[in-house]
Amino acid sequence: MNSSPRQEPDIPLAEKLFDELRRRTADGPGVTRESYGAGEQAAHDLVAETGRTLGLEVETDHVGNTYVTLPGRERFAPKIIVGSHMDSVPQGGNFDGAAGVVSGLAALSGLLRTGVTPARDISVMAVRAEEGCWFPETWLGSRMALGNLPADIFDQLRRIDTGLTLAEHMADCGFDPQTVREGAPCLDPAKIACFLEVHIEQGPVLAAEGFPIGIVQAIMGGPRYRDARILGTYAHAGGAPRMYRHDTVAALGQFITEVNAFWKELERDGRHTVFTFGTVATDPALHSFSRVPGEVRFCLDARGCDDASVRSIRETVASLARTVEQQHGVSFAFGLDSGPAVLPMDEGLKDLLAVIAERRGVPFKKMSSGAGHDAGAFIECGVPTAMLFIRNENGSHNPNEAMDLSDFAEATRVLTDFLVEYR
Repeated sequence: MNSSPRQEPDIPLAEKLFDELRRRTADGPGVTRESYGAGEQAAHDLVAETGRTLGLEVETDHVGNTYVTLPGRERFAPKIIVGSHMDSVPQGGNFDGAAGVVSGLAALSGLLRTGVTPARDISVMAVRAEEGCWFPETWLGSRMALGNLPADIFDQLRRIDTGLTLAEHMADCGFDPQTVREGAPCLDPAKIACFLEVHIEQGPVLAAEGFPIGIVQAIMGGPRYRDARILGTYAHAGGAPRMYRHDTVAALGQFITEVNAFWKELERDGRHTVFTFGTVATDPALHSFSRVPGEVRFCLDARGCDDASVRSIRETVASLARTVEQQHGVSFAFGLDSGPAVLPMDEGLKDLLAVIAERRGVPFKKMSSGAGHDAGAFIECGVPTAMLFIRNENGSHNPNEAMDLSDFAEATRVLTDFLVEYR
């Protein structure tokens, strides 16, 4: 079935939901919706209330994810799931995560108003605990729902503000960590036709380049060295000439310069990558004004859009380190590489979104996501997955997120048509 002009999402409902979310979870200049806490629960309560008001089916799984479902003609066919997370960082913005859930609810409300019965069930999923700032793991709600979280993690992860474990917080909220420990998923990937996540862009690209929406091609992956070190020799600052030094800070300075030069080469070749040295530090107990530093610690987060770029990053970073070692008489110890793989979006879903956006006259940019999302958990389980980004002026994870409602409406129109046309 093709969409018609009457099949419009319920944007007034979306505007009311954003206002109510802000009212219920306001915290100083922003909002706080802590994972498995009062703020997140208030957001999930609002999603459930909205679903019941619309006359849709509302369920909560045993880890606390909320589902609002519009029944389809073939109820036993694999269903479409759209959605995102409802938690936020402390004093964050009102749209990160929530925009995807509100978009799904606005789309379902629009279909209800025009009497559309989809070919298969469509569920809007409000996900728990995506943000890694509360527990030191990401995508917890979606990974638990899909049965893709190690059983021993529930009693190891502790929330940063309370010190209580994930299992304790889940139990306090009335959910069942034991069922998940036993390996029982809430969702069967074989019964999911596809997953689609609408999300604000967390960077400046769409705003800078004048596009209201982006069609995500992949979630970037690559090496992440969280506990890297360079080892040299401590020496007296006045007594050690340059040629006799094994200066780790000088070595790191050259390494950073060389990595950034490599980054520029990749950009000239049209290969989108990012490199971040997020921590650089000497040992506070040993550093001093008059001492050549014999050890420096750093972290390196490098990300690419495809496997070839990631291989090039790993090989070049290692080669640059060897060159710096030889020139400065130091040694690199990168430690564990905790970086994820590149997670590509489904080609057919991307193509369908592009066709719909073109027909709607909505300008879009094909782009990668440098950040991880719940969509990644579905990709890892083999579910065909796609993402739409919405232009957002001031980045995310801050109170000044500035998604324009007109851009949100364009993305939600594309989503609405997708829900009708997907087969």
